[in-house]
Amino acid sequence: MPRTSCLSFAPRLIVFAALCALATSQAHAQVTKPFKVKGGGVAPEGLRPPGEVTTHLIDGTATHLGRHTGDASFDIYSLAPMSPTTLGGTFGSHDPCVFVAANGDELVCYYGRPDEGAADFGTFEITILDITAEGFLVDAFFIAEFVVQPESTGRFAGATGSWIMYAQTEPFVLSSDDPVAYTWEGDGILTLPK
Repeated sequence: MPRTSCLSFAPRLIVFAALCALATSQAHAQVTKPFKVKGGGVAPEGLRPPGEVTTHLIDGTATHLGRHTGDASFDIYSLAPMSPTTLGGTFGSHDPCVFVAANGDELVCYYGRPDEGAADFGTFEITILDITAEGFLVDAFFIAEFVVQPESTGRFAGATGSWIMYAQTEPFVLSSDDPVAYTWEGDGILTLPK
C-alpha cells in the first residue's frame, strides 16, 4: 500500500519540481536596475485648462534608453486656489507617454494614473510671478509617477517599473496658446528582461 501511494505521488512531485525550476529560470531572466531620466521639451499649444488636453514633446537622455525623443499628453483633473498667488491641482496622462530610443525601441508609460498603476494622481502648482498686459505671468511645477506599460517594445518589451518625475516650466502667460518649455528629471527602477 505505501508503495502504491509513493508511485502515485511521484508524477506530482516531478511536475512540482519542474514548475519550481521554471519559476527560478524566469526570475533569473530579469534584472532590476536604477533608472534616471533628464530632459525636457515643449507644450506646443501651452498649458490647456481643465476639459482640454495638453500635449507635450519630449527630448532627453535616460539610463537604458539613451538619447530619446517622444510625445505625451495629459488632462488636468482638478484646479483650485491654494493661496493668493498659487493654484494647485491634479493631472494624469491622457494618452500613453512614449519615449523613443535612437534605434526605435519604445518605453511606454502612463503617469499620474492610478487606473494604470500609479500610486496616486499627479499634482501640480502654478505660481503667479507677475501681472503683465497679456495676463498673469506664471510658472508651473509638476510631480507624477510614471509606470511602464506592456505596450513597450524592443529592449523594453516585458519591462516593468516606475519612477517619480519632477517637471518645471519656463515662465508663461496663463491661458495663452503660446508654446511652454519645460525641463524634467526623475529616478526610480526598471525591471528588464535579460
